[in-house]
Amino acid sequence: MEGNSTRYPPPGDRSQTPGERSGPRQCAELLIEAGGIDLSAVAHLPGRVPAPVIVCSHGLLSSKESPKFIAIGEEMSGSGFCVLRFDFSGNGQSPSRRFSSLVGSRRRDLEAVIGFALKQRWSNGQIGLLGSSLGGFVSLLAAGQHRELIRAVVSWAAPFDIGKIDPDPEQIEQLRAMFPDGFSLGSPKDLDALRETGPALLIHGQLDEVVPWQDSVRIYERLPDPKKLLLMRTADHQIIDDSWRKKAIQASLEWFLTYLV
Repeated sequence: MEGNSTRYPPPGDRSQTPGERSGPRQCAELLIEAGGIDLSAVAHLPGRVPAPVIVCSHGLLSSKESPKFIAIGEEMSGSGFCVLRFDFSGNGQSPSRRFSSLVGSRRRDLEAVIGFALKQRWSNGQIGLLGSSLGGFVSLLAAGQHRELIRAVVSWAAPFDIGKIDPDPEQIEQLRAMFPDGFSLGSPKDLDALRETGPALLIHGQLDEVVPWQDSVRIYERLPDPKKLLLMRTADHQIIDDSWRKKAIQASLEWFLTYLV
């Protein structure tokens, strides 16, 4: 997909081996065209490019400015990866779209961002996905659809069945603002048919108050090897606790260092 960039950095003088701590890093603010709207995005770039790209997908009412995604961008770009975090339409700094299906809209946005990443001079064409909550759900769907393209996927606290999501009144008002013409969940509503992805790491807190940790167990049981399930005994849905968050980021980084090279 075509996109516009501000503060676009020049390519480095040679590729960096993922896992090798980089020199000075840069951030680029981007606009990515997706079906008639521009998605707001930020790319964290390592000291040397081109490099593999990790595309980060946030949850239902979150944004690319989630502290955990900023931390992921900083840590993984320091280890030689490009990290691309973006706002889904209607979230953060991305405008709403006239689209009635929640899953359909998010899948379309993610496809556009992946297509954009593949065309950038800082990308070496190797793509990994990292998604949180609904972003994990959509990332797993994309990894299953594009088995040959997506080299590795990491999911934090993804639901197995989004039909069981029960938004509170405040969240319902936010969803109405995102979809002014009304919306449905769209399809698929669950991951029951998911069978093929690249290497997949699933991370879930066992004190998750939004998505039961057993959802990741159900997803794990359907996936082929290589796969890994990391359950964190006292972590919540957002993995707010700093020690658990650092462990989740480190486990995600090690997964990409193993499979996204």
